[in-house]
Amino acid sequence: MTRSIKTDVVVAGAGGTGLAAAHAAAEHGLQVLVLEKQSQIGGNTKISSGFFAVDSKEQRERGMVMSKAEAIRQLTNYNHNISNGPLVHKIVNTAADTLAWIEKMGMHIKLNATADTTQFAHRDRDYQGGVYHMYQDKTGSYERIQQTLIDEGVKFEFNVTLQSIEQDSTGRVIGITATDANGDVIEVEAQAAVVATGGFGGDSDLVAKIMHTRNLRQLGVPNNGEGLKALVAAGGINIDGTALIHAAQLAKSKVTQKSSKEHLAGFSNSALTQLLLTPLFWVSPKGERFTNEDVVYDTVEWANAGYSVGGKYYFVVDQATLDDFTKNGGQLEVSKAGPGANTEPGDFTQLANESVAARTAFKGNTLAELAAAAGMDADTLVRAVTAYNHNVHNRVDTDFAKSGQSLVYAVEQGPFYAFTAQVAYLGTVGGVRVDTNLNVLDDKFKPIPGLYTGGANAGGYYQGHCYPAYEGLASGFTWTSGRIAGTSASEYIKTKNDKLVKK
Repeated sequence: MTRSIKTDVVVAGAGGTGLAAAHAAAEHGLQVLVLEKQSQIGGNTKISSGFFAVDSKEQRERGMVMSKAEAIRQLTNYNHNISNGPLVHKIVNTAADTLAWIEKMGMHIKLNATADTTQFAHRDRDYQGGVYHMYQDKTGSYERIQQTLIDEGVKFEFNVTLQSIEQDSTGRVIGITATDANGDVIEVEAQAAVVATGGFGGDSDLVAKIMHTRNLRQLGVPNNGEGLKALVAAGGINIDGTALIHAAQLAKSKVTQKSSKEHLAGFSNSALTQLLLTPLFWVSPKGERFTNEDVVYDTVEWANAGYSVGGKYYFVVDQATLDDFTKNGGQLEVSKAGPGANTEPGDFTQLANESVAARTAFKGNTLAELAAAAGMDADTLVRAVTAYNHNVHNRVDTDFAKSGQSLVYAVEQGPFYAFTAQVAYLGTVGGVRVDTNLNVLDDKFKPIPGLYTGGANAGGYYQGHCYPAYEGLASGFTWTSGRIAGTSASEYIKTKNDKLVKK
């Protein structure tokens, strides 16, 4: 069965990008149809916690003097100037106004003070920690936003999946084709399309191919890349689609599975997370130390470090360390990065041995035995431990410059344990090349008429296999790019129709 619908603008996806695009187009007096794969609005944006913006009214009310130019400089420097400079400029300069705009739509916002950041590495960095405008009453906020759109005349079709973008012989978009939950075809005739389907995080094979590892743990809404595939088929060029790696977590086990549903996005609620979220001694699968473990205080830097060794690493402790955590709660500040830790007291030796039995941790009475159990190279592990213990005793890290206050626990008293940690990813970011209007570009850098995107399908805002460590960056880009895409689609339609009238 085939059903036909005619509208001015069709939006595929009802996350932040799609909702913003729909609202922008409706404000311009256009008929808007939103198609959503799930049975509700929100997508991965609903999982996110806040919005990156500079020079917002909330910041000004607190007396924060924030320069947009400085934010642009920091972001482009972080991206080694590979990102789309004009796009970064437009997003940063538009974000604060877009934040106020979505508040009028119904989103409640509270600025998180820099001093209150859960990313301890950002405590003295306003541009990383003081830009986090956190969503409040998310259930009510999304209900209000949906009602705002309905009141404007926006139509929603749920449980509908984008299949293809339809174009005429010149390449101009004339609509899209989708299917509903029953497999019936929906043909939408439209003058412009905004693809806001949220990336390809659910396609584990594609993520493994792009990230060159199968060690990453998938979290978030399982978007399977329908939008990105359709954009490429329509002539778009995927320049930087990549996994949005986000912290790390304990490997699944009998110890952690029972409570995993209690935490956002499947993270464990085991007391062992106190070990995961403190800067202990980390090694690669080979047994080699690979980073300054203080990166655990920054969600992005932590994930990046873990990804550098294939997305899986081990934190190694001795019996004395487990005893101290059991008796005293440990001597290191427990990070709140990612999902944070369960800081309740626990018998860490018992938990460790249960993890060994579940094969998510390994044990040895000697370092050589530990290496054999975990599949590490024994000589490499022994050298790494010897060097690290020297650093701990001297309170100076001559290898990775870890802070002296984190050099607390040597690895000397057997038995020894190595716990498996895996980098997680919350969907994907990046995608096809776009201009500053979020118009999708072809391989000749020419706009594809009537085709727009944003959020997790738009390329050029990030670079490489990571995203900048600025709080709320991806979510802020989602809403802001969606607003620009919806506005641009509206202006395109007006210009096209004006030309037809003149003819």
